[in-house]
Amino acid sequence: MGGERALIATVDRIELDERGELLAVLVLDDGQQLVFPLGLLPEGTHKGSVLRLRFEPDPETERERRERIQRLQRRLFGPEPGEEQG
Repeated sequence: MGGERALIATVDRIELDERGELLAVLVLDDGQQLVFPLGLLPEGTHKGSVLRLRFEPDPETERERRERIQRLQRRLFGPEPGEEQG
C-alpha cells in the first residue's frame, strides 16, 4: 500500500451511547480521536484493532445534496437574480 494516503487508527475502546448504540473510539497516531458507530466498522473490530482509514470522493451524492439545498433555498428565498422562475 505504498503511495496510498491513509490514516492509521487503533480502537481504544468501545462504549455504549445514551441510545444504547455501540461506538468505537479510534485514536489516530497523532492522538486525535474519532468516534464511529461500531456497526460501520469491519466485522470483528474490537478493542486494540488497528484500522486503515481511507476517504474517497462521492461526487454523485455531493451533486444530489447541492441540488436539494438549492431547491430549498429557492423555496425559502425565491430565485436568484437573473434566474428564470418556473
